[in-house]
Order: sequence, then structure tokens, then C-alpha cells
Amino acid sequence: MVDSVRYKDWHDKANADLKSAKILFEHDADYGIVAFHCQQAIEKLLKSFVLKRASDLIEGHSLVFLCKKAIELDTEFKNFLKDCAYINQFYIETRYPADVPIEMTQEEAGECISITEKIFAEVSKKL
Repeated sequence: MVDSVRYKDWHDKANADLKSAKILFEHDADYGIVAFHCQQAIEKLLKSFVLKRASDLIEGHSLVFLCKKAIELDTEFKNFLKDCAYINQFYIETRYPADVPIEMTQEEAGECISITEKIFAEVSKKL
């Protein structure tokens, strides 16, 4: 599979992940899965932004790394670095069984959605 080099495709997929997170949250699904969809949405949003601004599709899944790439292009993304670090922890831990699993609360999942909506709005404004 070859990843799209059209920033809008990445933005559209991010929107689908955010919508999925909200639907799952509203129906009391596993909050870890909600957080994972938020992580996925932010990953795609940051890739969309960098692709639009630098014509470069970045490899990787670390939100911290991707946010730092976005900061190189627009220093306003510094405002999201801490949020990206918070949500980044849910990329692996929410998808696989663990000896000491992360127990997500409704409040934490809601915070993930809130952060994702904030980043979505900022990226959408800048595209």
C-alpha cells in the first residue's frame, strides 16, 4: 500500500477517526479504543499539516515527533506538544493486552476527545 501524498486525504481520515472516537465514547465503548482513535486522528492531522506546508509525507507514529516537525513549520504548534505527549502513550498500550493494562476513565477519554478537537480545529484553520 502506498500512502496518499494529498494532504486533504490525511485530513479526511483524521476527521473519520475523530468521529469514530466520539461515537464510541457516546456509546460507552472501551475508553482505551476511544483514546486510540484520538491518537490516530492527531497523527493524521499532523501529517496533513506537514504535507501541506512542506510537501513532505513524514513516516512514523510518534505524536511528539510529528508535533516537533509541525513546530518547525509553525511555532504555534508548541501549544500542543504536551497534549501530544499525553495522547501518544495510548498508541500501543490501548491496542494490545498487557500485564499491567492502562485503565482509561471516562474523564480521560473525554480529555482525549477535547484535545483532538482542539488540534483538529487548529490544523483545519491552517490548511
